[in-house]
Amino acid sequence: MRLLYITYKVDSGDSLVGHVVSWIRGLSTKFAAIEVICLTYSGEDLPDNVRVHPLVDEKGNSRFSRYIKFWQIAWKLRNSVQIVFCQFSPEYVLGIAPLALIYSWPIIVWYTHRHVSWRLRLATILSKCVATASPESFQIKTNKTSVIGHGINTDQFRPSTNVIASPSVILSVGRLSPIKNYELLIDSILSLRNVLGNEDFVVRIVGGDEGNAPHNYRSILQERIDALGLGKLVKLVGPIPYGQIVDEYISASAHINLCATGGMDKAVLEGMACGVPTLVRNESFASMANVTSGLELLKSDDADLIAKRLLKLIRMSQGDRKIIGKDMWEIVNRSHGQEQFLGALAKTIQRLAD
Repeated sequence: MRLLYITYKVDSGDSLVGHVVSWIRGLSTKFAAIEVICLTYSGEDLPDNVRVHPLVDEKGNSRFSRYIKFWQIAWKLRNSVQIVFCQFSPEYVLGIAPLALIYSWPIIVWYTHRHVSWRLRLATILSKCVATASPESFQIKTNKTSVIGHGINTDQFRPSTNVIASPSVILSVGRLSPIKNYELLIDSILSLRNVLGNEDFVVRIVGGDEGNAPHNYRSILQERIDALGLGKLVKLVGPIPYGQIVDEYISASAHINLCATGGMDKAVLEGMACGVPTLVRNESFASMANVTSGLELLKSDDADLIAKRLLKLIRMSQGDRKIIGKDMWEIVNRSHGQEQFLGALAKTIQRLAD
């Protein structure tokens, strides 16, 4: 079977979508050929049955010229495709839909976000299936939804035997956006500083501004950090290449994600797979929190309470960390591991093509 795979980037170093490369490699063993259309391609070494067609060249392209190039590529591939997989954006579905209708290509779209737009509603109508990570990750009620997990590479993301760094590291991973609620995290760190002082811990906020945040949002956060006297404790690290993010997780004493309930955040699962004790607000993780002591679901937005929970995590013994780390890795691997995820995705795609 020949698959057309439409995605954002093919770049194993990208902080947000570096995992796409391992998805493509995994799917290449399940399909005769994969044609990938993406915005940019970093030149990854991929299997022989995979061809990548980037829309942006070294000179850059306007949105209109990218659209024209997209259609030129898709038209050349019209006799080499049997089914289409669109990853991340409903706009990819809208772009390929006319040709898919002409040639009777089924479309499957991958979407994991609580935001619902008219484009997503239309893309859902045009698609045969919507694959998503959890029931909360896709908010449109439809019988087209297929929940298949998040596809975490649990060979890459796994606990380390190293002793936790000193001073303790409190880690938060995610793009800089108000939805991540970093303001509450900063206020909680102020409360924790009042208990521990300035010597026993540091905070690393890892993630870049991907264009969805208000103007100067990074500066706004930095001003808040400085105004509260936390400049020596809290660092806005910025984006880190995907291959290096594991080092951040395994060096952390605690991982915190204060995003409200919505799509299941991939960063939380990656941290859990690395065995990092984790605090979340997102109720999508409630079932996981019920079966492991390494994941706690916060019931309050009170900064003092969050500080107390963080204090408990950074004071956890090495022995307890080892036990819960193994437990969390197994939970993530069982429900969201990449191997079974790609198997489920491939079966879904093949079923739709029959």
